[in-house]
Amino acid sequence: MKQALVWLLLITSFFAKAQEFPSDLWHEGYLVLVNEDTLTGKLKYNLERDLVQVETSDKTYTFSAQKIFFFQIFDQTTDTYRQFYVLPYALVNQYEAPVIFEVLFEGKLTLLCREAIVMKTEHDNNPYPYGSRMSYSREVLEYTYYFLDDKGNIREYSMKKKDLLNALKDRAGKVNEFMKVNHLRADKRLDLIRIISFYNGII
Repeated sequence: MKQALVWLLLITSFFAKAQEFPSDLWHEGYLVLVNEDTLTGKLKYNLERDLVQVETSDKTYTFSAQKIFFFQIFDQTTDTYRQFYVLPYALVNQYEAPVIFEVLFEGKLTLLCREAIVMKTEHDNNPYPYGSRMSYSREVLEYTYYFLDDKGNIREYSMKKKDLLNALKDRAGKVNEFMKVNHLRADKRLDLIRIISFYNGII
């Protein structure tokens, strides 16, 4: 039992150190400030604090969301370009403030996203002697999704199909049929992007 626990702790420690998230890394890209100045170089973002660092010409600058209009990076972890805009939104209180959102699909109804690194506890399904079970914690990337309409209103999405169809109520029947035919789920990232793309294509 003691040996199994030590082994598990060693494995957990190894993966914790080996794990890297996009927000931990520097990415090639550019940033546009609200005064229209553009900085090109390596960017590192922190959506939890709404900050972006830019490394250019051997200097490193840090900008809060209040000073940022837009930035784009090439994310080597996903081999894709990612775009972020700063929009006014009330995250934790009733007062709107500049907040950084990633744009996953842009259209009459735009799909936005924010990410955060959270600690998740998992349990081993295989019981050890005396009926005990192992549990360990690890950091995971958690996403929160939002809809931005053509009037500038932003609403958080609950990842439930009922909420999705309500947001797309003017074409809910066609969207529902599209989801059934293509076996798409309302709580999966790539499926959600396909659904919003389809919706924008039929309105």
